[in-house]
Amino acid sequence: EFRRVLFRSIAVVDFSGGGQIGGDIAGVVRNDLQNSGLFRSIAPGAFIQKDVNPNGAPRFPDWRSIGAEGLVVGQITQVGGNIKVDFRLWDVVVGSQLTGFSYTSQPNNWRRLAHIISDAIYKRVTGEEGYFDTRVAYVSETGPANNRTKRIAIMDQDGANNRYLSEGETLVLTPRFSPTAQEITYLAYINDRPRVYIYNIDTGQQEVLGDFPGMTYAPRFSPDG
Repeated sequence: EFRRVLFRSIAVVDFSGGGQIGGDIAGVVRNDLQNSGLFRSIAPGAFIQKDVNPNGAPRFPDWRSIGAEGLVVGQITQVGGNIKVDFRLWDVVVGSQLTGFSYTSQPNNWRRLAHIISDAIYKRVTGEEGYFDTRVAYVSETGPANNRTKRIAIMDQDGANNRYLSEGETLVLTPRFSPTAQEITYLAYINDRPRVYIYNIDTGQQEVLGDFPGMTYAPRFSPDG
């Protein structure tokens, strides 16, 4: 039976078995939850229990004494060329496990795995869908005020993994994500002529959606893509 849990103070232990990646994943989870405004992430320096077994119950009195209401522990193992990340969320007040999941991916996807874990924690505690594993599409502007260079760019919701999708040779405006595919639509001026483009984030392929008479601006996807 699902029981909604309401707590604010949460401790996230560095994930074991993964070296630097284990600490990096825990750090991203701490920041995600803290920056949501709904959680207070307890600093690792306050932890009393240093040897948390990711496969067993923690010493709950140690965590209650520092004000933790929730506790996140995890473990990383190698699976071929991939990493397998297991985590558990404990209710420290009651002394029971709330949820736990396992994810497998390439090592360079560790940051996205951290966001997915944050989403799972957020949903289990609040009952609402998390938003940490999302990206932002925007127009980057650089250069002098009278000669601005505008490029389509994307980044994770926390500002990491920023990359440019266009080179800045043309004026680009109004990027919008597809609700169903890894695509962005945007407006670009080629030879002073506005055109709507579709850009596939996964493949890097770009295509003209079409030439339309009259004013063309602010393309958007319909809800079904």
